[in-house]
Amino acid sequence: MTPENTLSIYGSHDASVTFIDKFKQLRIYEYERFIKKRFAMFSSSFDHRNDYGSNQNERINFIKLIKKNLLNQNIESILYSELNTNDINLLLEYFPNASFKKIGHHFAHACSGYYSSKFDDAIIFSIDGGGTDNNSVATTKIYKGTLNNITELPCDNSLDFGNPYSATGFPISEIKPGAEGPTSQHSLAYAGKVMGLCAYGRVIDEWIVPFNTYYDQNNLSELCHAISIPYSFNSIKEEDSYNLAATSQYTFEKKLNNLIVPYVLKYNTNIVLVGGCALNVLYNQKLFELLQEKGLNIYVPPNPNDCGQSYGMYLSEFPEYGKKEMVYNGLEILDFDKINDYISKYNHEDFTYEKIVDYLKEGKIIGIINDNSEVGPRALGNRSIICDPSFPEMKDILNSKVKFREWYRPFAPVCRLEDKDLYFSNSCESKYMSYAPKVKSEYENQLKSIVHIDKSTRLQTTTSEQHTLFNGILLELKKRKEIPVILNTSFNIKGFPILTTLEDAFSVLNNTELDLIVTNSMIFKKTLK
Repeated sequence: MTPENTLSIYGSHDASVTFIDKFKQLRIYEYERFIKKRFAMFSSSFDHRNDYGSNQNERINFIKLIKKNLLNQNIESILYSELNTNDINLLLEYFPNASFKKIGHHFAHACSGYYSSKFDDAIIFSIDGGGTDNNSVATTKIYKGTLNNITELPCDNSLDFGNPYSATGFPISEIKPGAEGPTSQHSLAYAGKVMGLCAYGRVIDEWIVPFNTYYDQNNLSELCHAISIPYSFNSIKEEDSYNLAATSQYTFEKKLNNLIVPYVLKYNTNIVLVGGCALNVLYNQKLFELLQEKGLNIYVPPNPNDCGQSYGMYLSEFPEYGKKEMVYNGLEILDFDKINDYISKYNHEDFTYEKIVDYLKEGKIIGIINDNSEVGPRALGNRSIICDPSFPEMKDILNSKVKFREWYRPFAPVCRLEDKDLYFSNSCESKYMSYAPKVKSEYENQLKSIVHIDKSTRLQTTTSEQHTLFNGILLELKKRKEIPVILNTSFNIKGFPILTTLEDAFSVLNNTELDLIVTNSMIFKKTLK
C-alpha cells in the first residue's frame, strides 16, 4: 500500500473521498458539493432517503471525476466506511485491482485530528452523534496520541452529547426544518441553529435537573413533559425557544466538562477535539480558555465532523500527510472551462485590492469563488461572501436577501493573526473559525454586523501564507486607517451546500442582493454587456 495507489471513501452523510491527485497533492472531495445536496450520502444504502440520499448516476459521475484527477490510475487499496456490497462492486468496476480495508468511525476522527494537530502528545476526544468501530456503535471515544501512535483509553462509549443537543431544535419555531422535514427530531441542520439562538435566552434553573436527565437518556418527549412545553414540531417560540436553547447549551458544556476536565488534570497535555460536537465554537472557546490557564493547547481541525472521515481514514495509513496544510484542497471549480462565457456576457474589470476595498466601503456584498474549495463546513476565503461589518444593517441584509436564512444567525469576522488581540478578547489563532472570542467593547458599534447578541463572534484569523486574497484586503484596509476586519460567510444560499460552480455563483448574483463576484483575478458585476 502506497499513498499514490490508495484512496479512502466514506459513504454516510457528509460523504467524502481522499486521494493523491495528478499534481501530487492530497485532495478531499466532499460529495455534497458535487451533487449540490447538503449532508449528501454516497452509499446506495440511503437511496430511499429524499433528504440526503443520492442515486447511481451521481455516484458514477463522482467516481469518474475522482478517476480523472488521480495521480495513479492503478488504485490498489481502498479504505472505507459505511459502504455496502453494491457500493464496493461499483468501485471495483473502476478500480478492479483494489483491495478494501474498513476503518472505524471514531478512530478515523481521531486520526484526522491528531495527525494534523502537530502535537506529539495529546488526548483526543471523538464526540459524535454515533459511529461504528469494531462492529459496536459508540457516540463518544477517547484516545491518547503519543509520538505518532494512537491508543484508545477507557470511557463510557454511550455518553451522548450531540443527539440531545441537536434534538432540542425540534420544538423551536425559530428553527426551520432541515431536509428531513418536520417529522425528524434529528435534523443535521438543527445543532448550528440551536447554537446561534441560545445567546438570546437564559438558563432556567428549574430546567437544569430535567436537562441533565435528558442528556443521560436522550428522551425528548420526557424532557418536554418535565419542563411543561409541548412535545411537537415548532411548538414553542420566542422566550421559551431562546431559553430552551440556552439551557441546552449550558447542559452540553457542563456535561462535556465533566468528561474532559478529569483527563486534563490527569494527563496535563494538549487536547484534540473531533466529531460533530467539535463544531460547537462556544464550547471550544471555553475549553481553550481553561487550557490556556494551564499552559496547554487545543486543536480542532477544519473538518472535525463526518466530512473529515475519509481524510482521517487516509491518515490512519499515511500519517505523514497530516503535516501538510490541506484546508484549501477541496473540489476545484467544476465548470471553470465556461469562464469565457461569463467574460463575454458580463461587465467586469481586473481585480485589485484597492478596487475591492472601495467596493466594501461603498457597502457592496461580494462573492468569491477562487481555486480549490475549502474542506469542512466553514467558508475560509475560496467560497466566501464578504462585506464591511461596519454597516450595521449588513447582518439583516445577508440573512434575509442573500442567504435566505433565519434572522438570528450570526456572521463571522476575519482579521490578520497579528491584529486579533486589538479587536477581540481571549482570542487564539483560529484559521478554521473554530472558536468564539468576544469583541472588545470599544469596537462593538463599529463592527456591529459581526457581533452576536452575547458579544461573541466566530473569528477567522489569517496570514499571507494562509490566504493571500484575504490578507491583501485586510492590509489595504489598514493602509487606509480603517478597521482591518471583514465579514465572511459561506457562498451558498439556504438549504444548499457551499457552491463550487460558476453557474451557481452567477445564479446567486442574478437572484439575490449580492453585488459582485470575484473569480480568476476579475471582478464581475450584475450588469450585462
